[in-house]
Amino acid sequence: MNKHSSSEKRDQRFCNNDLRSPENTAILRSLGYESFSVLLSSPHDLDTKNKLNGIASTTGLPYSLDLSDLMNEFSQQDLSELKKQYSGLFEVGNDGPPAPIREDLFMLQPAGLREDLVRFYEYFGYTLGEKFQWQMDHLSIELEFMHFLCFQEHNSTEDRLSYQLAQLDFSTRHLVNWVPDFQKTLKRISIDAMYTKIVVELNKFLEDDIEWQLETINDP
Repeated sequence: MNKHSSSEKRDQRFCNNDLRSPENTAILRSLGYESFSVLLSSPHDLDTKNKLNGIASTTGLPYSLDLSDLMNEFSQQDLSELKKQYSGLFEVGNDGPPAPIREDLFMLQPAGLREDLVRFYEYFGYTLGEKFQWQMDHLSIELEFMHFLCFQEHNSTEDRLSYQLAQLDFSTRHLVNWVPDFQKTLKRISIDAMYTKIVVELNKFLEDDIEWQLETINDP
């Protein structure tokens, strides 16, 4: 990705804002991505339960997304159990994590993946704290970046198209390329685990959001 992420193609694409209605949809989609980002953050690093309490409802999205039952179930989980489950699935194992929650590790470190992430983050001014820079490919961070792009779409008018196209490019190249297989891996390991349920719902959200994005963006 060069500075404009295939600028020639970007110049040819445009967004139907009458159909997309970014004033109404961008902030709600931003909240959806933020919710999943928090749910999939490490409970060792973040007080995820309290963090979720500060996120508004996503009611009103252009497709179905009701996280109330999932959030209620998550909030009722014992913190020590969440930590144990998170570590057991995503962090430890005799041969490495059973289900790496980092794209680069899950995809067996394909060439150029982390460099592509860096280019996305740097171009759009998304900065990570020193504590998280080494895991820029963590699923929670990728979802937070989508939250950031949607939020900027809502707030920006001059550069709105750039943020809209970036959402489609990033979610295609760095979410739907691995989350469906990640979901299958988790379902095979522990179909009833809390984090498996979260990723299953995330995969549905990504499918619906990508389909909706494609309906609003024209590629001549």
